[in-house]
Amino acid sequence: MSNTILNKAKDTFIQEQVEDSFNDYKFIMSVLYDHFKNEVNKMSEKEFKDYLENELGYSEEMISNLFKLEALQPWAYQKQEHTKA
Repeated sequence: MSNTILNKAKDTFIQEQVEDSFNDYKFIMSVLYDHFKNEVNKMSEKEFKDYLENELGYSEEMISNLFKLEALQPWAYQKQEHTKA
């Protein structure tokens, strides 16, 4: 089997999987959560705050609110607790 046929078969499979995945809300949430977690996971507090302010344009008030425990969404707090090592 040539690489061209193999690559086309793989591409078709990938496209079908992507299309089917949009019907699974929990799967999409999991992928997005992992993506954003990987973006900020190794940042220090200062790096994270700088990223929020300088890269994403968060105001000081918005950043301050992120660091208030009561401001966390219940699902985010549960996910955070669940993923602690």
